[in-house]
Amino acid sequence: GNPQLVLSDVESWDARAEYAWGETGDLGALSFFYKTIDDPIESIIVRNPLNFEGSSSALYRTYFNNPSQARLWGIEGEARKNLGFLGPDFAKYFSIGGNFTWIDATVDRTDAELARAGVFFGVADGRLFGQPEWIANLDLSFDNPDWGTKVTLAFFAISDILDAAGSAAIAPNGEVSSITLDRYLDSFSQLNLIA
Repeated sequence: GNPQLVLSDVESWDARAEYAWGETGDLGALSFFYKTIDDPIESIIVRNPLNFEGSSSALYRTYFNNPSQARLWGIEGEARKNLGFLGPDFAKYFSIGGNFTWIDATVDRTDAELARAGVFFGVADGRLFGQPEWIANLDLSFDNPDWGTKVTLAFFAISDILDAAGSAAIAPNGEVSSITLDRYLDSFSQLNLIA
């Protein structure tokens, strides 16, 4: 809906080593990824200079193409094991699995952002909008094809995510006249039962 935004160019490199064994889908895997994004779309919270209220009603969100390049890299570990080795014949219908991904996602700040916020925040680069630092999944599954029954207890967790970058307004005398802090979506976890 914003005609000033353009598509970001993404270059992505992925590598995965995977080892599967047995007849029941046992698996161990390690993945690595590296991505660059030209002109990433980011969200920023700014203060409306015409609104003199001290409340959040003076703040608004806008999106822009950051002319700097964003870099993401990360590692993911994944494993799945059938529980048939525990002994009872019924255990072969159960498996446990999970994965964990760690992500480092940064973007350089533009000269305008540095001039506006560097005096107050003192940072030259920042976290990339919309990217978590980690994601985790864990599940315990039951799959009995003779019964036509599949049941999974799944746990999901994710770190906090930068929802909008803050900024600072610098007065003509060089002092900070107002600030808006970074906004984050809080980390959360959930537990689901799927049958």
